[in-house]
Amino acid sequence: MDNDYVKTLFKKSTLNTDSILKNVKPSKPFHHEKGKEILDKIEQSIPLNYYPEVAPFITLYNKGVNLHFLNYMINYYQHDIKQELKKQGLPEELSFLPAILSGFNPLSTNTTGGVGYWHLNYPQAIKYGLRINEYVDERFDLEKSTIAAAKYLKQLHLLYNDWELTLAAYTCGPSSINNLQQRKKVITYTDLYPFLNPNSRDIVPALTAYIYTYAKNSSNQIKINPLIEADTFYVESKLSFRAILDVININKKELLFLNPSVINEVFPANYLALLPKNTGFKMHQYCDSIYFYQDSVLNKPIVEIEETTIELDKEEIKHKVKSGDVLGVIAQKYGVRISDIQDWNNLKGTRINIGQTLIVYKKKISSKTPQKTTEPEIISSDGNYIMYKVKDGDNLWDIAANFDGVSPDDIMELNNIDENLQIGQVLKIKKK
Repeated sequence: MDNDYVKTLFKKSTLNTDSILKNVKPSKPFHHEKGKEILDKIEQSIPLNYYPEVAPFITLYNKGVNLHFLNYMINYYQHDIKQELKKQGLPEELSFLPAILSGFNPLSTNTTGGVGYWHLNYPQAIKYGLRINEYVDERFDLEKSTIAAAKYLKQLHLLYNDWELTLAAYTCGPSSINNLQQRKKVITYTDLYPFLNPNSRDIVPALTAYIYTYAKNSSNQIKINPLIEADTFYVESKLSFRAILDVININKKELLFLNPSVINEVFPANYLALLPKNTGFKMHQYCDSIYFYQDSVLNKPIVEIEETTIELDKEEIKHKVKSGDVLGVIAQKYGVRISDIQDWNNLKGTRINIGQTLIVYKKKISSKTPQKTTEPEIISSDGNYIMYKVKDGDNLWDIAANFDGVSPDDIMELNNIDENLQIGQVLKIKKK
């Protein structure tokens, strides 16, 4: 349970797990001397042979919270997994594999390159249809990874016609199994076991132990029933989480939880994203501003100033948050970074409130030669509006920063334009 994804899943559950843990009786002790007899009684499609390594795994799965945690998770996920296994003509006992491989943590990894619920390696994932690139890894998606894993297991079983060898090949790799069989002149899993990678060879006794533990555990009908609600948003062009979080206030942990397949905190183009419930309308409302902020602020090249020619000093400014303010806009106005404002004001996230006072330390440039100040090119003004002429290098964020209370959205709406400007274009700006 020591990962953010599973913790969030349990928080969303309507199940009072603490109360249940106090009342559920522990499993009956496993009598090792009768191991084969006990396992024969619960054996179904996959043979359950008793190896000495089975006992430590039974102890592990019966220890503390492990006793019920995996059962809650398997009962929640198992129906959909069994449906896919049935479709592929595979034994339903294989539905327990994610429990022993990843503990149902989609972000789980192992020491041999396996990732996700089913610990699929990159070659197998690609071969069986999963998408993996710099933005998305579908091994973190339960439905898609289950389909790929089931296809892989089916292919391995056709190759070996033996479930113990199939499972060993799944975690150790078929090439390892084949090479050992040829070099060591041994065939069975039992004979191969001493030569297999110690980090991945115990899948057979581990699965045997969990099948037994599940069958004998009195919590095996309980599931967590989390309530997961979300809005959808179609991402047309690549979009970073940071751009979204800086412009609109949504919960980052929730965004990560709802989109476990998205890596590097960037939505790829043409992607159906999940957003926290009741935030979809906000995403649609500020979509253009978010993209503009990403392109003009986050992806804008930083021009370094030679410290040998000027001296920098800091001027403290108290900025009172008004309607429409977000950290990205404030940072752009004063020429500082969002992270600086967060540090100066002890902000853990990007949420700010109307009326809140923020301390900003603006850099003040001084030198022996007076610096020229670039003034906005105002061509006319009356009591209500200012006519502004766009010059080279202008963007809506810089223009809006010259006029108190004016945002880029205000300028776009008033002039019926998007964020693309032309040199010499005249903009109408309403005085605030």
